[in-house]
Amino acid sequence: MSFSLRSLSARRYRIEGDLPSVESVDFARRLTDRRFEPLSPHEERTFGWVTVDNCLDARFEAGSTVRGPCTVFALRVDKRRINSRLLRAMMDLEFRGRKKDAERDQEGQGASGAPAKRPPGRVSRDERAEIRKALTAELLRNTNPTMEVHPVLVYPRDRVVLFGALSKPANELFRAAFSDTFDVTLSALTPFHRALELLEGRGGNEALAAVRRTDFSRAPSAFDGALPASVAARTTRSEEALR
Repeated sequence: MSFSLRSLSARRYRIEGDLPSVESVDFARRLTDRRFEPLSPHEERTFGWVTVDNCLDARFEAGSTVRGPCTVFALRVDKRRINSRLLRAMMDLEFRGRKKDAERDQEGQGASGAPAKRPPGRVSRDERAEIRKALTAELLRNTNPTMEVHPVLVYPRDRVVLFGALSKPANELFRAAFSDTFDVTLSALTPFHRALELLEGRGGNEALAAVRRTDFSRAPSAFDGALPASVAARTTRSEEALR
């Protein structure tokens, strides 16, 4: 498993809706319908489900994802990122070549007496867009994709899902993919929401009404401003001893 040799940092979600039995054919079919498909030559991103044991295996059978009290699989995301600096350099070389060709053609037209149509090397907006599009497609074909694999643990009895990533983009993608696959919704199971569940029927809303969100920030350092008097005195004595 992708999480068996280290600790797991995950976000928790509560399943809202009817989830198919994790041992059923329907559950495996839904994963198969949304399985990972490799990137095509012109795609920049693709994602889908894979088995948790092997990121290259996207075959699911009834009960194959069950591990004890939970069922496990993974979300694989492949991306191609074009280096913008490389793209600009390639466009610059293309424009230089076109300028030289235009100057050469103009010299030929001048020798023959034919009037020049436009200044040499001048590239229109449409031509620039076409060049950029063609070079982008070429870079996409020659760029190897990066791969991310995030484990997913589903506890059907508790109706809880653990997703092995903390970043906001990854979680937004996971929630959308999970909801689209199983026709359910996921609500964030934060400590506050978990406390509300545990205190349901026992005045939980009233007990937690005063709780407010806190933004954590770096505490001011003693060296950000003037030194405290005691520290300044010790510093002065040390400097005098060294004289």
